[in-house]
Amino acid sequence: MTRPVAQPLGRVVRNSGFLFAGTAVTAVTSLVSVPVVYDRLGEQAYGVWAVLTGLVAVVALADMGLGAVQVREVALTAGGGDHRRARAVLALGWLGGAGVGALALAATAVCWSGVAWVFELGRLADEAFGAVSLMLLGLLVDSTSMPWRAVLEGRQHYGPVGVIIGVTAVLGTGLTVLAALRGGGLVWLGASVAATSVVRSALLVGAARRCVPELSPRLGEVRWSDLTAVASFGIRVQASNAGAVVNNQADRLVLGGFFDLRTVAEFDIGSRLVNTLRMLPSFVLTAFFPAAATMAGAEETHRLDRLYVAMTRYLAAFAAIGAAALVVAADPLVRLWLGRPAPIAAATIMVLAPGYAVTMAAGAAAMLTRAEGCPGRETRSTVLAAVLNVALTIPLMLLMGPMGVPLATTLALSLVTAYFVLHFHRSSRRPIAPVVRVFWPPVVAAVVAGGVTWLLRSDLPDGPGRAAAGAAVACRCGLTLSVAAVVLAALGFFRFPGRTRLPTTASGPTPRAALHAIRRMRR
Repeated sequence: MTRPVAQPLGRVVRNSGFLFAGTAVTAVTSLVSVPVVYDRLGEQAYGVWAVLTGLVAVVALADMGLGAVQVREVALTAGGGDHRRARAVLALGWLGGAGVGALALAATAVCWSGVAWVFELGRLADEAFGAVSLMLLGLLVDSTSMPWRAVLEGRQHYGPVGVIIGVTAVLGTGLTVLAALRGGGLVWLGASVAATSVVRSALLVGAARRCVPELSPRLGEVRWSDLTAVASFGIRVQASNAGAVVNNQADRLVLGGFFDLRTVAEFDIGSRLVNTLRMLPSFVLTAFFPAAATMAGAEETHRLDRLYVAMTRYLAAFAAIGAAALVVAADPLVRLWLGRPAPIAAATIMVLAPGYAVTMAAGAAAMLTRAEGCPGRETRSTVLAAVLNVALTIPLMLLMGPMGVPLATTLALSLVTAYFVLHFHRSSRRPIAPVVRVFWPPVVAAVVAGGVTWLLRSDLPDGPGRAAAGAAVACRCGLTLSVAAVVLAALGFFRFPGRTRLPTTASGPTPRAALHAIRRMRR
């Protein structure tokens, strides 16, 4: 009875492992490159670089939802879907990606003087324009290769994708560090990003043609029905992406417009560290989406529901406990990375980590709505979060200064994510109880573990210098994980039926069972 869940979950875990292995290289190399770039550029120029990367990230999310559409259509072909339609959607994705990239380049050239004035780039304006132009050129190349990446992901060929991500991460980091050490400035950094994009795109196209030669963009097979279907699905996904821009990328732009570039630089450091927490869940969800789309297309509802609850169980545990470790180790973690204190960076970690943890825990629900062809549920919630974020940003910023900006993001994400999960279960007629049962033990464990570590932090090793900061990070994170494991064990989180079977939709400890477990431990 466990095979229906074990097979798709095992495939998701395996594919996530490929992605994690590739992008873990990106995280490791980033640990080396960011301090070098920060030190060589200085706070002012690094703040400009943070603003530029934020602008390019905003443009990257304006893909009209074509990325998700293409992956879904390719995934459906694995379950007997229409190959012609998939090739037509890939062709529309290629056209759309090229159009978005070209439009971004043109709009930047026309509006650059206004952008430079808003962010007070001053003497760095011309250099910043050269850098952002090169980065957008790289984005254009990435966008035109999007159909071939969708082919690999939709057919779940994640081995080549992981290898390509890892290889190009090493290449990009090497070029970035070399540019910084040689004093190349912003333009050379932009050139390193563009060069990496060219290499990555070429490798993705070659891998897709080799692994799935029957699927590639064909403009001649596009029909009017394909265009309308893609537009209907894509517009709703794009609305979600627009909300994601506000919730995930706009903070640094708001800080750049209202505060100095030093504040933006430190915020960028903190947000990068928080985003490392999102790395593994993002890989898992990337691999989960085509598997879920395939099961949804085959109408295997029971298997899909069981996989969804299992995914939520593990995502919640990772997100909650990981966020607790980040919060308690924020200050020494920044000192370990940069070699000196950065108060705004540490505060950014502590404020953003809880909000990001909530959204990560609900990630499986968001991917499931797309897999079932109902992205409107996610769209409404994402747009609502963006509206709430904007409404909270100004008053909190006036009240708390720079930290009011990420606090508004955390509050908006947390409140609206809870609403989204409830709405998703109600609209899809899925019971909420199984998800609550697998969700609350990790939350309790994270709160208890984080609170214990925070109270004992003054008794743990710490001091000036990277060595002392490293000891502080190790002790704080180790204590947090240890206490969390004890609490999870007390709540019965590790007790699987038969110890070898995955949890079903009815698994997970109830509050009453957890109380009995704690009482037994006391005895």
